[in-house]
Amino acid sequence: MPTPRPDHTARMRGAAVGALTAALSVAGHGIAGGGYPDSSALTLLVLCCAAVGALTGSLRGGRGALLGALAAGQLVGHLALSTALTAHQFHGPELSPRGLTMLAAHAVATALCAALILAAEAVYGPITRVLRSVLRRWNPLPRTTFALRTASTDPIATATLLHFCISRRGPPAALPA
Repeated sequence: MPTPRPDHTARMRGAAVGALTAALSVAGHGIAGGGYPDSSALTLLVLCCAAVGALTGSLRGGRGALLGALAAGQLVGHLALSTALTAHQFHGPELSPRGLTMLAAHAVATALCAALILAAEAVYGPITRVLRSVLRRWNPLPRTTFALRTASTDPIATATLLHFCISRRGPPAALPA
């Protein structure tokens, strides 16, 4: 039985899954020749991947759950891009070489995404322990007792201090005709 992760780690895993799924879906889809999204397709993709990331953040599990969430995210990303892009030309259940290339690109993106997230989770614990120990020992500087001088609010004093930078030149006076 896997040990439950702290809540902030689960949220970070969900955010990483959502963001990397969207980015790698676009990369895998574009590299395989499926086209790159325009603004409406990208909006649909971001919304779908945000939902996948939010669901992943609520999951408790290990590598299997992560790979399942990433595979589902790649499938959702592929479906979002394939419904929104007109360059996507697959008809029927046949798998063409282009389709197999796209499937391989999505699989590589899933494996790459899982490796990145697992590496980030592996270094997260030691880094936060070091930061906590350093910040726990850090004592802020003692408070000083000197008073701060504030600027004068007297308009005459301000005008005399700034007299060199204020131009007194205006438009020529109108002469009575």
